[in-house]
Amino acid sequence: MAKKKNERREARKERAKAAKEAKREAEAEALRTRRRWRLSSIAVAVLSIVVAALSYWLLEDRRLVGVSLLVGGVLFLLLALGSLGAGVKPRDRRTAGSIDFGKRD
Repeated sequence: MAKKKNERREARKERAKAAKEAKREAEAEALRTRRRWRLSSIAVAVLSIVVAALSYWLLEDRRLVGVSLLVGGVLFLLLALGSLGAGVKPRDRRTAGSIDFGKRD
């Protein structure tokens, strides 16, 4: 009997250890993903400014400067909002108590 309880305890410890390791790996992956989002948005902003500067000084085309800044700004905005949205955790919808319908008449 004691052997069976000990085996159950060991199995429970192993499952807890595996769950903790999986949670740590998920957090590390989330950190890498956030870093990737941040670097890509910074790269888009810098690249659009560089393209605008080069088109202003080398090509002397003010319309191209405006278009490049507009496109770069829109892409930066999309990436920044996407990174913010990716960081939001979804609500728990498994139970009916997590849904608030407000006051009922």
